[in-house]
Amino acid sequence: MKNWHPTIQQYIENWSNILSDRAWWPKYVYHFTDVRNAANIIQSGLLYCRSEASRLNLMNVDNASPEVIQQTRQGHQRFVRLYFRPRTPTLYRNEGIRPLNQRELEGAHCPIPIYFCFDSFSILSRDDCEYSNGNMGSPRSQHSGTKEFFNSIPFNLVYHNGTIHSNEDRNEIIFRRHAEALIPGCLQLDETLKMIFCRSVAEMQTLLQLIPNNLRSRWSTKLRLADFLYNRQWTFIEEVTTVENKINFRFNPNTLTPGPFHVVFTYQEDGESNIRSWEGRRERLDRSFGIIVREASSGLATLTLDDALAYKGRVIFNDIPF
Repeated sequence: MKNWHPTIQQYIENWSNILSDRAWWPKYVYHFTDVRNAANIIQSGLLYCRSEASRLNLMNVDNASPEVIQQTRQGHQRFVRLYFRPRTPTLYRNEGIRPLNQRELEGAHCPIPIYFCFDSFSILSRDDCEYSNGNMGSPRSQHSGTKEFFNSIPFNLVYHNGTIHSNEDRNEIIFRRHAEALIPGCLQLDETLKMIFCRSVAEMQTLLQLIPNNLRSRWSTKLRLADFLYNRQWTFIEEVTTVENKINFRFNPNTLTPGPFHVVFTYQEDGESNIRSWEGRRERLDRSFGIIVREASSGLATLTLDDALAYKGRVIFNDIPF
């Protein structure tokens, strides 16, 4: 632990008081990634830096802009990167399922973002923890693990929230909002991991389905729903229900990117090897979308939109006796 750790504790208390309705922000440091990557992280028990995750082939979905990654110094890719705050500008640009031709960040996006929230005092006080004063993908970024550097970070800009009114301030605030805590190599999912947040019930079901049975009971105790961590302005599934032999996918009604999507649905009845499938094009997905599955009792349903996994989970069809 850093010998100046009381300064870190004071920082957390001070900024919790200043932020008032967002008092919880400084109490955690945040890492978000797509649900398929999140499942790999849980299975390994480790959050790897980008270079190691790539080497181990653990990134099924790349959330980051290829251009930004090219500009990022090689040494910066050897850190596990945890944001000081949620709802960063990057999340705004890549959150949710967007049609192939409507994606920012050169096509990179995060269809189902999952948040890993770590206790900030435990992480920031580590001897090997360093801090960046802004976006690590920018040549402007500096990082260090010293008390003096930590105290020089303009947290009033890091925690800035809401509309940016001045174009002159825009680049500066966006740069600072991406400030991070940096851990070399990898980070264990130990007691410092306090919660894993999901955007909807359907997405929580998807995450649980993607991890092995023997891990579900252990990690389900850390799972929480937290729509306030997300922007919720793009396509995602809020809830999945069944009525008789029909499965209904209820989509975010406020999406700015309702379509068009190439939809692929598959269903595998429990105990059967045969996989039934349906695919087609939908111009808009901003309300309920239903698919009839005949002679089904219970099984595994999967829905993908273009190349993005939107849902995977077990469903039960109830027979109605009248």
